Amino acid sequence: MAGRTPRSRWWQARWVVSAALGIGYLLNVLFRLSLVTGQDYPTVNPDEEMYLVMARILAGLPTTEIPGNQIIPSGYSLLISPALRITQDPVHAYHLVMGINALISCLVLPVAYWALRRLRVPRLVSYVAAMAVVLLPPVLFYSQYAMADTPLPVLILLWLIGMHGLFSEGSRRGRIRYAVLAGAAAGYSLLTHDRGGVIIVLTGVVLVAALVFRWVPRTASALGLAVLALMFVVKQLMTAWLMSRIDGAHPSEVGSAVLQTLEDTDLWRRTIMRMTGHLWYFMTSTWGLGTLALAVCVYAVFSNRFRRSERVVAFLMVALLGGISLAAAAGLPADHRIDTITYARYLSPLAAVYVLVAVAVLYHVRSRRKLLVLGAVVCGVTLASMAVLVHMAAKEFHQSFFVIWGLPDATFLSSLWKDTDNWAGFHAGRTTAVALAVFGLVLLLRLLGSNRRAALATGAAALSVAVFAGWASLAVTDHVTRPWISSRRGDATGFLQSAGIRPGDRLVMDTGLHWESRVSMSYEILAGQVWTRSLGQGQAPPTGATVAALPFDSNDGKSPAEDSWPSAPAGWHVEREVSEGHYVVWRRGNAEDGS
Repeated sequence: MAGRTPRSRWWQARWVVSAALGIGYLLNVLFRLSLVTGQDYPTVNPDEEMYLVMARILAGLPTTEIPGNQIIPSGYSLLISPALRITQDPVHAYHLVMGINALISCLVLPVAYWALRRLRVPRLVSYVAAMAVVLLPPVLFYSQYAMADTPLPVLILLWLIGMHGLFSEGSRRGRIRYAVLAGAAAGYSLLTHDRGGVIIVLTGVVLVAALVFRWVPRTASALGLAVLALMFVVKQLMTAWLMSRIDGAHPSEVGSAVLQTLEDTDLWRRTIMRMTGHLWYFMTSTWGLGTLALAVCVYAVFSNRFRRSERVVAFLMVALLGGISLAAAAGLPADHRIDTITYARYLSPLAAVYVLVAVAVLYHVRSRRKLLVLGAVVCGVTLASMAVLVHMAAKEFHQSFFVIWGLPDATFLSSLWKDTDNWAGFHAGRTTAVALAVFGLVLLLRLLGSNRRAALATGAAALSVAVFAGWASLAVTDHVTRPWISSRRGDATGFLQSAGIRPGDRLVMDTGLHWESRVSMSYEILAGQVWTRSLGQGQAPPTGATVAALPFDSNDGKSPAEDSWPSAPAGWHVEREVSEGHYVVWRRGNAEDGS
């Protein structure tokens, strides 16, 4: 029949692609929401509370104390602030935040599809690979918390698409649009997290070079730089505005910490060790696909066989990976944790784009010999990074604490070792072996296809990654996210119930109170206000405080609860003693009427 789309090409119709992306997006949102069911409160202290406190202020709620007294970039807080405008119930508001996170995180699907299409990968393969990327644990895991890591994968993808489009051949108007996209995405990355500082510097350097050497229309590069500058000014203004509303707050000191560490030659070995650990974790958490993309990107930077747009993006990817890993290695404190040495979080937003590039490589490289060479390079680089890490950090590993939240991907992979389901320890060798086994399976599926069946074989490889990613994300949720959350209920909603905190209460907490409880209350008391004071040392409570919580050990009931605050001002009385929490709650007003 005339005008009918051939059966073999039905999926190339635009309405089919749009519908598939819409359905895939919706299913992934529902999948993410199912994983956070019953998640009622923040648990990653103090990071979540810092974003949530800024969100409550941006939403117009009463100002309060912010954990650490540091104002971090507030772009993510701006995105979740509508949740705190809708309700002042902390549980309902947190549920809405998780919903916003799901909506943002799943944007990786259509943007990843767009990125692969720009890399000349067929539509169906691009769709399957995009589904795999949106399910990756590094992409999904951090969206289960109120943290800025949620929008960063989308922003980085949009940034690189913009840079690719700017340096590709095309109309002047189109390249201007891509320049604005790149500048806006880079700028909002800076507005979202300190890692955006690396992105904005790289973007500025490349755009200035493009302007000087006329690699792109000057109007395009100039507009890109103008957008960068505008977003930087917006970031400074938002920081200043928040500081004016939070007493004692000051800007983030991450940048200063990085520079101080890099200037200290005595800390260079530690920085190199951590940088190696971060890169090793990135390679294994992307199951070798990140290593494959890294190897090809390094080659592309120095090869004239690639287009300028591809070489620029390759340079940006390599420089961003190295820049973030170096900054994280230098800036993280000496907290004696294994995950600080092999940190998962800071490089996780790059997992999506690196896996997408790896899929594009598997599709475009048609020679089996070249694929085998690339596979050997992946195995060699990953094993070498593990060897260097184990050699440099052997002593530190034995003296450091294992925190499962900071090592979700590595713990999952090591738990798949022969007849082992151990989620309570760190095993670099097992993690590396299983990651390379997964990579070997993906490479084998691709090798089964000839030149004519490259799309089919790459699609099968991408499908295997999607299935494995979905299973991994489920397993990490069951063994890391849910146990982590349940163990911290007493510090959040549990404290509110045990302490008898009422809507509108203004709580002052003694500095000796449990740290997790103190930072959690900055968010949990949405309709009121919180302070931290050394009440036990004689410091007076703020004039606006109505409730006080102080640590207290009753010595098996021999000491009265009034001994918890010997210098209590007139008008304060003991309301309750929470013996299981080792604290006492005082309230200002008449003890009889509870006022």
